[in-house]
Amino acid sequence: MEALNKPIGRRAVIGGALTGGTLALASAIPATAVTGSSPKRIVKAFYEGYRLHDLQTSWDRYIHVDAVMHVPGFDRQSWLEMDSKIVAALDDLAITVLDQLAEGDKVATCWVLGGHHTAQFLDIPPSGRYASFTATTIDRVKDHKIIDHWPDADFTAFLQQLAA
Repeated sequence: MEALNKPIGRRAVIGGALTGGTLALASAIPATAVTGSSPKRIVKAFYEGYRLHDLQTSWDRYIHVDAVMHVPGFDRQSWLEMDSKIVAALDDLAITVLDQLAEGDKVATCWVLGGHHTAQFLDIPPSGRYASFTATTIDRVKDHKIIDHWPDADFTAFLQQLAA
């Protein structure tokens, strides 16, 4: 039990995520800390919506109607649909913001998302295994909402964890 009370370093989290280890991830942002309108707080509050399994409310509040997802083939709606599928497939989904830097209207965030695969995701039946991935995103905030989103994640490794 003593090991459970020790802080988990970034290397341990990323290493565990890469090796498929089981990590108890919890939100780094308490609900009371998501007020305010700085770009950094807006992006943190957006990620809190994943932990709360309430993406639609999070999208309505924090994603600009004209948001651009800088991934070929994705727009605001397809981004929401894909992430909703992830949330639905990972029953105990948790997201942790590992680090965040802001300059002007841009916010860079390193985070890890994980949970146990308990429902079908895309064509992959539920396995019960823990799966996770780490991502770095850059978001630009305009009018108190995210207007541009540049993600960088090894989603292929996440899919391999689910299908293994």
